[in-house]
Amino acid sequence: MSGRAGRRGQDLMGDVYFFDIPFPKIGKLIKSNVPELRGHFPLSITLVLRLMLLASKGDDPEDAKAKVLSVLKHSLLSFKQPRVMDMLKLYFLFSLQFLVKEGYLDQEGNPMGFAGLVSHLHYHEPSNLVFVSFLVNGLFHDLCQPTRKGSKHFSQDVMEKLVLVLAHLFGRRYFPPKFQDAHFEFYQSKVFLDDLPEDFSDALDEYNMKIMEDFTTFLRIVSKLADMNQEYQLPLSKIKFTGKECEDSQLVSHLMSCKEGRVAISPFVCLSGNFDDDLLRLETPNHVTLGTIGVNRSQAPVLLSQKFDNRGRKMSLNAYALDFYKHGSLIGLVQDNRMNEGDAYYLLKDFALTIKSISVSLRELCENEDDNVVLAFEQLSTTFWEKLNKV
Repeated sequence: MSGRAGRRGQDLMGDVYFFDIPFPKIGKLIKSNVPELRGHFPLSITLVLRLMLLASKGDDPEDAKAKVLSVLKHSLLSFKQPRVMDMLKLYFLFSLQFLVKEGYLDQEGNPMGFAGLVSHLHYHEPSNLVFVSFLVNGLFHDLCQPTRKGSKHFSQDVMEKLVLVLAHLFGRRYFPPKFQDAHFEFYQSKVFLDDLPEDFSDALDEYNMKIMEDFTTFLRIVSKLADMNQEYQLPLSKIKFTGKECEDSQLVSHLMSCKEGRVAISPFVCLSGNFDDDLLRLETPNHVTLGTIGVNRSQAPVLLSQKFDNRGRKMSLNAYALDFYKHGSLIGLVQDNRMNEGDAYYLLKDFALTIKSISVSLRELCENEDDNVVLAFEQLSTTFWEKLNKV
């Protein structure tokens, strides 16, 4: 157990008590190096949307506005680093532009459309944004066709395809690549999740490309905040390539010339022939961007249809949600899908709650009581919960 020795901002010193710890270990703890703490990027597009919801829906507008500003100006966001705060302001503006462009905010910053659904599923970003993109493009309406005209019931095949799509969005649990090479015998589950249907896959690629075009433009803008003196410094030896002693160096001249035509790419990555246009490719590594701007391609709200490990091997998704929907056996997931029984149950419960949230939100938003998508999600939610309650 560990914690702060002293009060933040008040005590310069504090006391640490070691209870029932051997003296040699205490000495090792005192002499050991302090671990480097790396925090996550503090903002996300869904967080910005939730803040805008708070600002617009609060009973007291001034109080709601003050609460939003208190979050955005919190010292932990930037640790009083002006450069970081400037970048966060630009990311906030990028998020607002994205939300307006995608129809979650109007020109006045008021939430609209599916803003409530997206914010409710904030822990699934960017899958929540991709889901709404599929919905707006009519893909779910094309999929959710009843067994016959005028019917409110959907076939098992439609339900399974719907679960397949939702599993790609909200049930993303990967197998290690070596698991596919092993020759296991499966008894109840299919185990490996099939690819997205072609129309959904094409729509996902189109969504990702649109987002990356906007985000690449954003990276070019925030690159002006980069510390170029540090960018031209080798990370380990700390050798700099910007001093007067380097003016006659052919290596430095070549290094500087490689930067021409690049704005957001690291000068050392430029030596490998990377351009700003490479940022549009989803397979481009995050470290190619300037390191001192504090933001990289991982902050773009894109969803990879395929994932590879550091050796280039494809990682397959676990089909636990679809398998359970088909056979309803928790033991089957333990045996075939190689899941802990407790983990499997809570993952299935989270998946069921996600479907329920979508179903309720669509029912509230849709004026047509007999809309096929609304009815399909209600049927799926009811069926999935019935199966889950039996385990």
